[in-house]
Amino acid sequence: MIICSFRKLNKSLSASLLPLRRKVHPPKSDGFEQTASGLCSARAFSAADSADKSVFPWRHDSMLPDRVLERNDYSGAFNPTTRDPPILRKLIAARELNIPAWDVMPIPFYKHEWEADLSNNFAVAFEFAMEELLRTLFRVPVKNENGIISNDSSTGSDFINNINHDEIHSTEDNEYLNSMMDKKLLKQYQINPENMHLKFPLQPIEAKLQHLFAVPLPGLTREIVEGNPYIRGSIYRLHSAYDENGFDEHYFDLLTDFAKHGPDKGTVIAEAAIKCLEFFQVKDTASGHVVQGMDDGSEEEEVVHIVRFEVVTDGKQDGGEREIGNWKITDVDDLLEGNLFH
Repeated sequence: MIICSFRKLNKSLSASLLPLRRKVHPPKSDGFEQTASGLCSARAFSAADSADKSVFPWRHDSMLPDRVLERNDYSGAFNPTTRDPPILRKLIAARELNIPAWDVMPIPFYKHEWEADLSNNFAVAFEFAMEELLRTLFRVPVKNENGIISNDSSTGSDFINNINHDEIHSTEDNEYLNSMMDKKLLKQYQINPENMHLKFPLQPIEAKLQHLFAVPLPGLTREIVEGNPYIRGSIYRLHSAYDENGFDEHYFDLLTDFAKHGPDKGTVIAEAAIKCLEFFQVKDTASGHVVQGMDDGSEEEEVVHIVRFEVVTDGKQDGGEREIGNWKITDVDDLLEGNLFH
């Protein structure tokens, strides 16, 4: 079911962009504007907390991160396309996804359905990824009913005693989970589940595409960079090969070197703001005290998560539509500040 949902996500980026059968529920309030609808009672996760394994790495906040409001897409300090108009960057990315240019340009009174479909699919993918992540981390049954995932790790002891331990996976060897989330991101969730009880119902209710851009180098993918570490920082080196008179002779040598690893491949990165109804609470197992999140008896709160996705595209020899790979979550709420690979 989880794999199927991600296949649907990838199929949605075909020429027809078919939507998922189940839509994200309509929101109870308007958009993603920064309203003072009450500060969340939960404490937002910060970088300083990452060393504390008794705290779950999770941002529970009704406000979008400042960098999103400032239109910072974490595309890299030396990405030359950051100077280009946003619509041009979106057009380039859309071409990689087989979306026609006319369906990207802003047209009065015309709604781009592909953006809504893509955002809704991202919300569903996020939901299923979190379901599998929680099941893997806490080894407890996670309910998923009518688009609401629900986890209470305090019920896990009986479940663990009654399951086949050969079926228990870590985040590293869970193939399904690794097909949905980047391994570097999964390392951020290396916690000791025995020290905490997590109570965490989550329901995506609205999603909006925030950023969409293509990595501006042919053949540059995360897999290629991981296999050839010297390529990392390539955009910086290309930037250094540029002077006031234009690109020098080294630019084309570098470009050829990068492209030889797969000149027909490309990488598209997208970010979606996903609004959810959420109850988030972490209790210390020994004391039973709330150490992070909401107090007992609190109502679910409306929060927003910024989720980053990445996909590799590949050109065909006949010049037809590009082949779109599998979308994968590479960052959640800026835990890795975009998880750049280039």
